[in-house]
This record gives sequence, C-alpha cells and structure tokens, in this order.
Amino acid sequence: MQLSIIIPTKDRGKIFDQALQSVLAAIDGLDTEVIVINDSKSSRPAVPLKFRNVKLFDNPKSGVASARNFGASLSQAELMLFMDDDFLIPADSITRVIKILERDSKKIHLFNWIYPPTLQQRLTGLQFGRYLIQHGFTSVQGWLGDEWRDEEVFELKDGASYFLPIHKSVFAAIGGYNEDFPHAGAEDYDFVQRAKENGIRFYLDKSCVLYHNEEDRIDLKNWLQRKKRNGETIKLAFQLGHQTMLINYSPNKRFILKMLSHIKFLFFVFLNLIPNISFFDRVYFRFTNTLLAIYIYEGYTKNDKVK
Repeated sequence: MQLSIIIPTKDRGKIFDQALQSVLAAIDGLDTEVIVINDSKSSRPAVPLKFRNVKLFDNPKSGVASARNFGASLSQAELMLFMDDDFLIPADSITRVIKILERDSKKIHLFNWIYPPTLQQRLTGLQFGRYLIQHGFTSVQGWLGDEWRDEEVFELKDGASYFLPIHKSVFAAIGGYNEDFPHAGAEDYDFVQRAKENGIRFYLDKSCVLYHNEEDRIDLKNWLQRKKRNGETIKLAFQLGHQTMLINYSPNKRFILKMLSHIKFLFFVFLNLIPNISFFDRVYFRFTNTLLAIYIYEGYTKNDKVK
C-alpha cells in the first residue's frame, strides 16, 4: 500500500459524497486506500461497496482529533493524507502528494484552496455571503492575510489539517492529535506546534488548487455556533500551554460581552430587518462582527467559574 487517505466525517450528507467521488477519481489506478471515519452517533455516510480500497469505520470515541488518530491507527501505508470531508480535489492532487511525501518527510506541503465558483457566485447574492467574501473566509489567501506571498511555494508560520500529507512515522513521533479537544478548531494549532517542535516545516503550494465546498455551512446561526465551539478549543489550547491562544478580555470588555450575550437575539432581529442591498452591507457587517465576538466569548468562557 502506497498511501492511506484518512477522511473523518460527521453528518455532511451530499457534501461528503461529492468529496469522496473526487477522491475516487483522483486515486484511480493508484495503490491507495481510503479510510473513512464516521464521527456521527446518529447516521452513517454512504460508501460505494464496489470500491474495495474504501473502508468505513465508526469512531469509537468522539471528536475530529480522535477520528484522525483512529484512522491513522488503521492505516496500512507509511504515507498518509488527512483530508476534510468537504474538499473537492483535482485528478492530479494525489500523485502530487505522493511525490512530495517521497521527497522529504520533514517538509509538509499544503495546497491552495478556494470556494467553488458556483458557491462564490451564490454568496455574492447573500448578505452573509458577502460578509464571508469581504472578510476572507472563502479562500486560503484570505485566511493567511499578510502571510500570503507571490511565490508559487512559500513557507508558512503554521499549518492546518484540511489536506495534510505526512509520514506515519513522523505522525507517531509528534504524538498524533490531542484528543482532549472536543471539537474541530484549535486541535490543528496544537498539532502543528508539536510538529514544528519535531523539526517539521510547513509550506503552501499554490500550483494545486482545491475546492472547499462549504455549501451547507453558509447559514449565519450555524456558522456562529461553530465559532463558539472554536472558542472552546482556543481556550483549551491556551490551558495546554499555547500562550499565543490567550484572549485577554479586559474587565470592561468581559462585562460588555456578557451583557450583549443576554440580548443577542435582538441582533438577529436587526439583521433580518436590513435590506439585502450592498449599500447596507457595512451595517450588516458590523452587527455580524459583534455577534462573532459574542459567540467566541461564550465559547472561550464556557467553563469559567466566574464569567
């Protein structure tokens, strides 16, 4: 077995189906296995039985960190690729991954990603969609901000696990993902920091573009709930010793966010009253940013004795 592709998934329906179909097209003729780890306790994804190299397992624990670790434990190959369940990949992406892994086990190359063009077009007609575009949530370039470079391949300060190729022996030396993280979010940051401590360097390769198909995650309330859960993981990362993950709320800001938390339903009322016209986007964006701050605060302080 040359490569093991590990895909944790949880209740993504057709989004996962589309991702899996793109993977199957990319591994055609290659000595590759696909390990799907179902992290849902209420449903199971559909996996085509005709593909013997695709295996579905239920996560005995819970959370994306444990799902990735479980998938790695089942891997039959030294070369592994962790992939999120909402990415559509080009046909040559897997052969590129194998070549990169065979060159140097200490250099991890991540690929460029953007939202699919059809989704980008759809977002332009939605107020929240325009918010996502304006704030850089629809591309890796937006996420990187000032770290983005003109070079085709450039080194990153940090990495991520959306499409992460790694040697199994290197993964074991790092210690895998920390399963104390209950949700997706800062478990990536924790893993990357420990990887860097083991001499791993991360790069972005812009020559290969993936499509991040978050079509089912462009609803404001659901998006904010995920940001709240992310706040929980950021707090845990700080408690594990990652000082850069500290969100230092001043007493005044903590008081204001606590008060706003109690009346956040009014923000949704106001947002629903704002006409879906680009002229009003600035107002919509400000309300949305305030809600984002509230939800992150709620997640970050969830387990505090005094909030």
